[in-house]
Formats: sequence, structure tokens, C-alpha cells
Amino acid sequence: MIAAPILVLIVNYRTAALSVQAVEAILPEVRSRGDAHILIVDNGSADGSVALLREAIAQLNASDCCSVLALDDNLGFAAGNNAGLDHYRAAADLHGGAPWPDYTWLLNPDTVAEPHALGALVEFLSLHPEAGIAGGRCLRPDGSIRPSAFRFHTPLNDCTAVLDFGPLRQLLHRHDVLLPTDDLPCRAEWLSGSHLMIRGAVFDRIGPLDPGYFLYFEETDFCSRAADAGFQAWHVPASRIVHLGGSATGLTEQGPMERRPRYWFASRARFMIRRYGRTRTHLANLLWLGAWPLGAILARLRSRPRRDPPRLWLDFLRYNYGIGGLMYDQSIGS
Repeated sequence: MIAAPILVLIVNYRTAALSVQAVEAILPEVRSRGDAHILIVDNGSADGSVALLREAIAQLNASDCCSVLALDDNLGFAAGNNAGLDHYRAAADLHGGAPWPDYTWLLNPDTVAEPHALGALVEFLSLHPEAGIAGGRCLRPDGSIRPSAFRFHTPLNDCTAVLDFGPLRQLLHRHDVLLPTDDLPCRAEWLSGSHLMIRGAVFDRIGPLDPGYFLYFEETDFCSRAADAGFQAWHVPASRIVHLGGSATGLTEQGPMERRPRYWFASRARFMIRRYGRTRTHLANLLWLGAWPLGAILARLRSRPRRDPPRLWLDFLRYNYGIGGLMYDQSIGS
């Protein structure tokens, strides 16, 4: 690969067609800039994805600015991106380049970037040295805004979110996980990893993504560590992508809901324990377990359907406090 100043990382797992679509969307801007390289990391798909991706790159005549890194196993989102960064650094070291890209753009395979999505983030970070992380606006296929800027999860807002009682949420709106946004850049506590640009200095200070997260909460953790190191995170709505959402995981906004996998609960536990400690995480869990059934009753009384995954409350209890539960595992959060 070419160790260009800007690295676009796409982690593919059995979504080759979507990854090709994502590349096609950003390819004109990457070519016109001449300072970026797209690296698709195949996360052990074992379904022919690697051959399909390489064939598509050849057909697009994009081998000068796009390449594929094939991994043997599915390492998860964080470790997959880290493998891409390691691959970049090895290439840069051969040519005496910088240890990290100036900017790394993490981009989901199930995204279609609009024109200037890359440039808007680069321009913002170049003009705002205090900002270490920038993420853009995510749109649904119908054009509606998909939330992509957030406050950190806390015991309080975890509880109010599952209770979902309007007057209480309005009273505590300044603590809500969802951060209101408009058409101007704004500070956020964490940003969606589907569309996230990171300054090289952030990696230099805090290291790469935490591979202890298989999937979910890894970007939340990274933004938390970056904030502790003095870097700001900003939402930049001028950078826009259409995010199809959940195509590789089944955790989608539309269609039938699937049960939350154990790794979702493990990632949540890891983040909460690392940020708030084990005692406050126990408190958060107890509040959640008490608020969820009450919220379900209130929703039924108000005839407001809830889109909860099947057996969510039981899975939350079982994975956290059942036999071999996450909250008994002392390695969680370390």
C-alpha cells in the first residue's frame, strides 16, 4: 500500500458488495485530492470477499489509491482497524514516513459518502488544532438524520433512556445520550464510529483502539480516552454520508429485531467499568433493571410501541449476573 497522509479504513466482514459501493462513493474525491489511500481490511470473511474486493479494485483502476489487507480471523471492529493502522505503519516505516497518518478516516462498509465528505473533515481538523476527532452527519436512506453525536453513557442517562418517560427525559435533557445538533459544527463527547476521522497526534498520545472491544462502544471508549488526554471531539455536519446501518450485525433500525449478542453487553460493561468503576456500574445496572419493565408498562399504557430486542431484560440480567456473568469477571474493564 501507499503510506499517504490520509488513510481511509474500511473494515469488511462478509459485506463485499457494500464495501465496493463505499469505495465507489469516495473514489472521485480520493483521486482528486491525491493525498489519501483507501485500505479495506477484510476481517476473516472466508466467503470470497477478498477476491471480490481485489477484482473490484482492478475494474475501478483504483490500485494506485486502494488496497486490501486480508486477515485470517474476524478480530472485531477495533482490532480490524488496528490491523489496518499497523499495515500502514509498516509501509510508512519502509519509506521513512510518519509513524501515523496525519488523518485516519474510519468508514463503515455500509455507508455511501456524499461529495466532499472527506475534505470537510480534513479542513475542519486543519483549522481547529484543539480538535483531535471529527465525525460527520449520518443520514438514513430516506434522507432523515441518523444520530451520530452523543454524550457519554452514565448511570443516570442509561436509566432515563430505558424508562423513556417524556416529562423525565425533558427535565434531564442536558444529560441525554443523544446530543441535539444543527447545521453548525458542535462539540460532542463521542461520535459514531461509522464515520469518524482521527488526527494522528491522538493515536500518538493514547494509542490505537482498544481491541478488548469486539464490537460496539469501542469508539465511545476511544473518545473518552482522547478527552482525558485533552483532545476535543467535534460533530461536523458539512461532512455527510448515508449510513444503511447494521448490515453486518443484524442490529438494525428497520425490520425484525434480533437478540443482542453477548459481545454487546460485554462492550457496555467494559466501557462503564473503565469510566465509572465497578460500584457505579453495579448501580447503573440495578437502575436499568428496575427502569426497563416500568418503561415497558408506561409505553403500553400510552399505546407507544417499543422497538426492543427480544428478551432484552433477561439477557441483560443473565449476561451481567448469571453464571459466568460479566460483572464477576475482573478482567472486564482492565
